[in-house]
Amino acid sequence: MEKLFLEGTKKILLEDNKELIFDYYLVEECRTCQKNEKLYGIKIFQHMDDHLLVEYSEPISDSKETVRDMIHKLWKNEVTLVAMLEIVDDLVTESTL
Repeated sequence: MEKLFLEGTKKILLEDNKELIFDYYLVEECRTCQKNEKLYGIKIFQHMDDHLLVEYSEPISDSKETVRDMIHKLWKNEVTLVAMLEIVDDLVTESTL
């Protein structure tokens, strides 16, 4: 089962005055619900007009706080879908050093 928790939203105004909106979510997955084992990942939703795009990192940690900190770094630095997975990979590597 998957639960989404909105951690932040960024709005970017494009040159043609269209608005691009990014929603940054903490994803909680219950792999073994009987044992209350949870894993956490990141999803970014990109909205523009009637279009919705989504990028998902898959579960990256069993620490909710670690993943939440990563999401806040992505959000503060306005990371988009194009670079998300590469940056998440760098953040995971950095956190394991």
